[in-house]
Amino acid sequence: MKVITILSLLLLLVSPAFGELTKEDIRTVIKEEITASEKRTREHIDLKIDGVEKSLNARIDGLDKSLNARIDGVEKSLNAKIDAVHTRIDALDKRMDNMWRLMIGLFGLVTATIAIPQIIIAYRDRGRREMQTEIRQLREKIEAMSQ
Repeated sequence: MKVITILSLLLLLVSPAFGELTKEDIRTVIKEEITASEKRTREHIDLKIDGVEKSLNARIDGLDKSLNARIDGVEKSLNAKIDAVHTRIDALDKRMDNMWRLMIGLFGLVTATIAIPQIIIAYRDRGRREMQTEIRQLREKIEAMSQ
């Protein structure tokens, strides 16, 4: 009796297992499983994409900061070099101004050194010519009077 009771209990428990599934039931189960699997896959992919996106954004931000710092450093260095070049150019301009003044002064000195004696010589020659002309005129007058 015990055996029959145990067997009947077991048969009662397994009786749903003898039920048949139709094609529609199988399709519904498969669709539900596929939909659930797709949902889990999308969630997993979305989580992965979010993680990768955050990681990429963090790296891009880090690179952006690093590049900005480097660009600022290069810009400061170039500005310092440009300022140094401007300073040197200004110094050269001052030297050139002084050089031109010196050249003009030397040119004036050389001109004066050559021109003044020439003017003196020309003035003397003119004076000599006038004297010679006067002497000639006086000689002619003397000769005219002596005749």
